[in-house]
Amino acid sequence: MAAPMAFSTLGKPADGYVIERDLGVVFGTAVGANWNFTFSVQKAMRDAARAIEETRTTAMTAMGQKAAERGANIVLGVSFDTERQQGVAIVTCWGTACVVKADPSRAHVAAPVASAPGAAPVVAMPAMPQ
Repeated sequence: MAAPMAFSTLGKPADGYVIERDLGVVFGTAVGANWNFTFSVQKAMRDAARAIEETRTTAMTAMGQKAAERGANIVLGVSFDTERQQGVAIVTCWGTACVVKADPSRAHVAAPVASAPGAAPVVAMPAMPQ
């Protein structure tokens, strides 16, 4: 099984890592509907937020799959555009697919971050073999 894709909003790897290969821009787009006909404004807002979050996760997953197909282990410079119109959320995300590796000259700096089980993708660098 392949290692999970890492994502970062930074345009460069974290301290202790270097870009080995730049594999180009990757995109992910997802459309999610929230057809909740409710009279509760609070419930409608919660449902809308949940729908957008789920759609964003779907778009990130699609982007990560495209990056993995190119051989990347991280997507750097991740950005999002979210549009919500008439009960439909459209999310597009993009970033640069890269292969990063630990920088041997800065090995003392690199420290991967672990995410909580079931949590959304964490902005972190993948663990690299020594």
